[in-house]
Amino acid sequence: MKIMDLKDATSISGGKASGLALLNKMMVPVPSGFVINDTLSLNYDNNDIYLIQQYLKKLDSSKKLAVRSSACAEDGINKSFAGIFETELNVNNDIESVLRAIQKVNASATTDVVKAYSNNERQIMNIVIQEMVEPKIAGVLFSDAMDINGDNVILFECVEGLADKLVSGAAEPAQIIIKVKNNEIDETSIRVEGNLLDLSTLKNIFPFVNKIKKISDRPLDIEWCIDKNGNPYFVQARPITSTVFINKTTENSGIVASRGYAEGETYVIDENQSDEEIKKEIDNFPEGAILVAGVTETLYMPAIKKAKGIITEEGSALSHAAIVSRELGIPCIAGYKNAINLFPTGTKIVLDASNGKVISNGIENTLNTEKGFEFGELYCFDNAHRVDFDNFNVFFESTYGGLMLHMNSENATPKNMEKVEKYARTMFNSSPEQHFDDKYLWYLEIERFKKLPFYNEMNQKMMEIVENKDSIMLETFYNESLNMLSDLVNYKQNGANEKEKLIIDEIGAATNLILDAMLPLGYALRQCYFDSISLLKKYNLNFNDLFTNRNLNLSDEELIKIRDFLFSVSTNRNEVYEKICNIGATSPEYFELRDGEIRKASNYDNDANIDTFYNSLTYTDFENIRLIMQRYFSKKKSNNSLVYARHSR
Repeated sequence: MKIMDLKDATSISGGKASGLALLNKMMVPVPSGFVINDTLSLNYDNNDIYLIQQYLKKLDSSKKLAVRSSACAEDGINKSFAGIFETELNVNNDIESVLRAIQKVNASATTDVVKAYSNNERQIMNIVIQEMVEPKIAGVLFSDAMDINGDNVILFECVEGLADKLVSGAAEPAQIIIKVKNNEIDETSIRVEGNLLDLSTLKNIFPFVNKIKKISDRPLDIEWCIDKNGNPYFVQARPITSTVFINKTTENSGIVASRGYAEGETYVIDENQSDEEIKKEIDNFPEGAILVAGVTETLYMPAIKKAKGIITEEGSALSHAAIVSRELGIPCIAGYKNAINLFPTGTKIVLDASNGKVISNGIENTLNTEKGFEFGELYCFDNAHRVDFDNFNVFFESTYGGLMLHMNSENATPKNMEKVEKYARTMFNSSPEQHFDDKYLWYLEIERFKKLPFYNEMNQKMMEIVENKDSIMLETFYNESLNMLSDLVNYKQNGANEKEKLIIDEIGAATNLILDAMLPLGYALRQCYFDSISLLKKYNLNFNDLFTNRNLNLSDEELIKIRDFLFSVSTNRNEVYEKICNIGATSPEYFELRDGEIRKASNYDNDANIDTFYNSLTYTDFENIRLIMQRYFSKKKSNNSLVYARHSR
């Protein structure tokens, strides 16, 4: 057995001991103590006990002790083992108490938790024994962090009393965020968030933090405390294993999509399962349960009709669940983040959508009843900013609700997310709200669809209808779009070549995107929201009232126009997808099958995909298709017709 003073500890004594030795070398205050090496091999014979007693005599006998792990793998660059090993606090300074504490800490090195975390690697346990400090406040600090706007800052998190309440999550900490200027704390830029504490003595620690920043060659995660006399102490230092980001606070974004009240048990249908499993869950849906899902579509109808109420993780006031629930007269909350995990099957809840509340296990969650949607979920793509990283790409979207990030969930590894977060904070001065959703895929599709004949003109007409909130133009737009698709499908079945058939399929998918998503769940919602917000405040109403209260007595002509337009949008959206499928212009499986159809119908190799197909298209491939579509794009048609002829290619 080997024992040494903390100031003499090396990496052989483990990460915690060597970190404390580093702090000692920096000449910052560290509680006195020593480290015992390889305590799992401790024989507890007379020589060992005598040596430990000699080191205990060097400490203040009037103070309690902290007996802490310092395993060789702990507090390292790659793994921290944070909270994995035991710590014994307030141990009496006598050999019997200290030996019992050592045994408890040693025992934590062989648990199943440690084996799983370390991939069954054998642990070499060392133990640090230090004088206890009676702290007034205690916490952690990160010597290098990034604020939401990209500023380099130091982050303090602290609680009253011992820091173990913070580390274990038993107490919500106060956060102190301070800018770094010339590699020192800028005391003019202190920002405090969270619980109010007496932080009058916090500045006593600043000179030592500045010293650490100047000397250390790497960012550090440091535990600290300030005693009742205002004296600061540093009790742990370890390398930061990844960038620390200051997060913005968020509230639950669920919105009331249909008013009403229901009590019952939840039943989850998770669309991330196979089609067979989803169908089985729909078939087994119990009468009177509350449906919880990510999204709902037409195939969910057998379950929806049995449900007392609906909660979806995604969607807005014009989503499928919202439209159907209003028709059935049952309560619905849309866009309730993490609902599937919060309310697993069998959870007893109260769904009080009339008052914007969900009650579960006695906890009441009040929802956002004003907006009617989340800006990041709107199918609007006019403010998209694509960024290509080394092996993946994302797109950022600037919205009135803040900066949104859309990306493929498969690419959302910790390393990739750190790159994305740094980029956003530096380039946009903002931390993005993350969306791992279909919108990312639709953005890529739109970049392809822009090459199709008249796609841009259809978007132009959609925007004209939305801006005017003209229900008659809207009806005409839907009807003529469906007629156009019907003519294209007829040509596909009677005379089109293989490439033309594939182009018609893409036009069907693109038209469906506009009619079923971009118009009703995107631009119409956004336009109506901003055109109505000031009028609604005048009458002490909110945007959601236009959807959820059909008996709402309105006298303002503009609000009536907006409500009627939204009702028309809602009605058409509820029917259009089924009509497009019945025409044969698209199908639920279309996007899963099209790469195979491309390879089958063309002379491409097995690596060919939709991008290969689009890159091969020329103007002549569209000639016959343009002649058919031109009937719906003629200048001679009335102002209520689909779009005007304007060849952009």
